[in-house]
Amino acid sequence: MNITMQRILPVLALLLLSLYSNAQPHGRGHGPGGGMGPGNMPGSGIMGRVIDANTKLPVEYANVAIFNAEDSVLVNGGITNDKGFFMIKKVKAGIYNMRIKFIGYKSHTVYKIEVTDENPIVRFKGIQLHPANVELDAVTVTAKQEEVVYKIDKRVVNVSENINTVGGTAVDALENTPGIEVDIDGNVSIRGSDNFTVLIDGKPTAMSGNDALQQIPASSIKEIEIITNPSAKYDPDGLTGILNIILKKDEKGGLNGQVSATVGTQDQYNAGVSLNYRKGKMNLVGGYDFRQGGRNGNSESLYKTFRDGYTDFREEEGERGHQRINHSINAGLDYDFNDKNFLSVNGRFRIGERNRNNESFYSKYTDTIPDITNYFSIGDNQDDETSYEISSSFIHRFNEEEHEIKIMASYSAEDQNESAYTKTDSLAEVTFLLDQTLTKTTEKHHHGTFQIDYTLPIGSNKIEAGMKSSLRDIAYDQTGDIINPVPGALSNEFVYNEGIHAVYGMLSGPLGGLEYQLGLRGEYSRVYTEQKSTNETNTKEIFTVYPTLHFSYEINKKNKFMAGYSRRVHRPRTYFLNPYVTSSDGFIVRKGNPDLDPEYAHSVEVNYLKYFENSFLNVTTFYRQTDNNIGRINVPLEGDTTLLTFENINRETSLGVEVSARHKFKKWVSLNVSYSFFRYTIDGEALGEDLSNESMNHKIRANADIKIGRNIRLSAFGMYFSPSATSQGEREAFYFTGFGYKHTFFDQKLTLSARIRNPFGNFQWKFTSRGSNFENEYIRRPDFPQFNVGLTYRFGEQTKRRKMGTEEGGTREDFNEGMTVD
Repeated sequence: MNITMQRILPVLALLLLSLYSNAQPHGRGHGPGGGMGPGNMPGSGIMGRVIDANTKLPVEYANVAIFNAEDSVLVNGGITNDKGFFMIKKVKAGIYNMRIKFIGYKSHTVYKIEVTDENPIVRFKGIQLHPANVELDAVTVTAKQEEVVYKIDKRVVNVSENINTVGGTAVDALENTPGIEVDIDGNVSIRGSDNFTVLIDGKPTAMSGNDALQQIPASSIKEIEIITNPSAKYDPDGLTGILNIILKKDEKGGLNGQVSATVGTQDQYNAGVSLNYRKGKMNLVGGYDFRQGGRNGNSESLYKTFRDGYTDFREEEGERGHQRINHSINAGLDYDFNDKNFLSVNGRFRIGERNRNNESFYSKYTDTIPDITNYFSIGDNQDDETSYEISSSFIHRFNEEEHEIKIMASYSAEDQNESAYTKTDSLAEVTFLLDQTLTKTTEKHHHGTFQIDYTLPIGSNKIEAGMKSSLRDIAYDQTGDIINPVPGALSNEFVYNEGIHAVYGMLSGPLGGLEYQLGLRGEYSRVYTEQKSTNETNTKEIFTVYPTLHFSYEINKKNKFMAGYSRRVHRPRTYFLNPYVTSSDGFIVRKGNPDLDPEYAHSVEVNYLKYFENSFLNVTTFYRQTDNNIGRINVPLEGDTTLLTFENINRETSLGVEVSARHKFKKWVSLNVSYSFFRYTIDGEALGEDLSNESMNHKIRANADIKIGRNIRLSAFGMYFSPSATSQGEREAFYFTGFGYKHTFFDQKLTLSARIRNPFGNFQWKFTSRGSNFENEYIRRPDFPQFNVGLTYRFGEQTKRRKMGTEEGGTREDFNEGMTVD
């Protein structure tokens, strides 16, 4: 298999998905039939070349699908090579329709292609595709499968192209993406904010956003869509937008799939199998994943509390561990009743356990009394989790192209059981037990959604409208201390009920030289909370509108401008709202605030894309203003205790520029570089404290990719993040590096991958926070370097080289660089 086929294989599933749209033909034609002499051609097939109707240049990577002319069942398919040639082999005698599609072009259908025993080879010379008048979501930087592809309203991270994700999760795939930040615990933020929504195949998940990203294996992900300014069609939740995880689903006929296994440092073991079976109108998918791993490290901190006439000091040094074990099973069915009606049903079941433990030494003293009191504390949290998700969708396409209605429903549930044990000893001349607790917690989540989307083309314009209802219930119950029960003490029983009902409308189309998309979403929400131990209840009912605007202007083929605006919302999490007072180590107590209001954000982006022969440049100017920003507040209490609570602290803004560039020096060397610079400000106060702060933030990333021959790829990446402000202090600068290796064997069926993260072991996070009567410093260091090595075996894929004659100046090698499905 040649190099081009290696590049094409990972994108076949993505490209074939577009074959099912009910596009209307834009002209028809039948090329002359005829066979070639023995030894030059296979027994039967359909071949040809696809070109741009205006420029007459070849259209590479266009989708070509063959349907039975009688019942419209998909028979076979392929993709054009970089010279526009395609060939679909082993086509039985019969009459077929052939549909050709590619991003940015109108689809083209050739009707009643007849393959007979006397005329087994049908050839087409120069099938012309006409550029589409409106394709708002199809402005891409390149037709090839780059690691990050830019579209008008999103960035698409192609996980299959990133060799640094071996043995990793969605977090590892995002780690080197412009605008994305990953902290020491694997938590993701977008341009400095962790307020985003995670979808899986466009649907909500039972897991929280960062939990989903940390638990879904990278090997099962086709791509991740980063949508920083979503249209009105999407839920407005997530201040910085949406991360939509698209899972792999193969559309090739018969049985195919892959088996993978990975082993790494810190007891990381991963294994998985994914299967896909397609026959006629039915497609079945299924898989199993096992993941074991974690993030361990050490920490140190210094807390200063300013009292009347003296200062209290508390120093801490500790070791922390975080281990997960997960088993996940998924299954799905796609059924095409005909070329107008499609049904999809999917399900996922997951069980897992998580162990978080820590050991810490504390030293307490004052600046007036030199005596030091030492403590030793341990904590052990054991979690068991079970969740399942069921979703279905039905699509009906009308006769007119893009005229369709889509109905979707989903239900998810999750049960969590936690056991939390803490113990603190005083290390005086005689060691004695100072404190010991054990609590049990159960948490149950239920979430159901129903949605209808309707699309109606009107001339060159398009109207979209729809509705969605979402119901969510969360029940939280934590017992009091089991070891030292307090008579009459009440358990921490908290209830959260949420109902959200929305309607939306959108209009898109051309306007002179512009392409536009206007949207408006109206949403009614009702949130009810109750802390049963105190009978404290709270109800918030809100109706809000969320406008969205998107524009695109193409100066010429190499220069484009895009702009977008959206209004977003972030609703407080349940543990932000729960007013029950809890303690984790005797020094810090936490209390939620049920009076918190949702955060609202205005987000504006302006993009400029410049294309070169071997390079591209993307410049993005962005502004985000968040009102009612929710901040974590530290409040010193009597003695050595600090209260952690939450408040709406007024406003947070980010204004900056992000520049991304890619250059291909040779066919075997490419470099991606991104730089972002933005001013981050916090304006507000809480509990009488002025929390205003600001910082000028810089982020630099670079990734080099080297190809050695057809089967070996090497990569190296690095990133630097400058200091950044927080509500009561700042986070200091840090940097990170990594290397990857990928080697394919046996005609691309077997892949050996390896990666090493932070090989120099010098990564740390350092935070400082301060107020009128306190000052804290906190450092976290993960255990680095981390190393993983993995094997992946793919089966059921077509890997045979074809032998073909020439046509229109094409050679056998031209056709060998295309893609067919036997």
